[in-house]
Amino acid sequence: MNKSHLLSFAAFVVLAVSAGARTWKEAGSDRAIEGDYKRTEEGKAVILRANGTAVKVPLPRLSDEDQKFIADLETAKTAAATNVYKWETDIAVAKKRAKDEKKPMLLDFTGSDWCGWCMKLKKEVFDTPEFQKYAKEKLVLMEVDFPHGKKLSKEETEQNEKLAQEYNVGGFPTIILLSSKGAKVGQTGYQDGGPEKYIEHLKGILK
Repeated sequence: MNKSHLLSFAAFVVLAVSAGARTWKEAGSDRAIEGDYKRTEEGKAVILRANGTAVKVPLPRLSDEDQKFIADLETAKTAAATNVYKWETDIAVAKKRAKDEKKPMLLDFTGSDWCGWCMKLKKEVFDTPEFQKYAKEKLVLMEVDFPHGKKLSKEETEQNEKLAQEYNVGGFPTIILLSSKGAKVGQTGYQDGGPEKYIEHLKGILK
């Protein structure tokens, strides 16, 4: 084990800390540590002890029970993070969600604070309960914004400009649909008729 992570699993010895903290055991020995699980990072469980120090323990060094506990917890966290109505603004995050959740992506190229047709599409479709229910279950949403008044970070501005060039976007709103693997499936824009009609329109492109 890397010395910078833990002096050794022998130094994994620690007794009581905080109420409710879990006791983590080393596989095949009586050595243990108490603390709260925070996350898994590069194959190691990050455990926060009562004194505020974080310990990184390789997952294979933990007991089978502890490994199962972490696996169940991570599964629950993933499930909680899916089927949410959220517009991502980072393409890397959106692509990862699409891949992990096996859902197509909808990229909305918009001028959110000045484009009249963009605002109309948002009001008539994207802000409706019908579309939000459909999107939570079937899509990963990504807003690619080109506002006039709202300030975006330099990184987001550069990312959005690059995406507009990549998909040859010349006007707003432009809706680009990608597969869960990132391949372009189709392109559309504003459609009259409300959420039900728009959902059917998207289904026709994605089928």
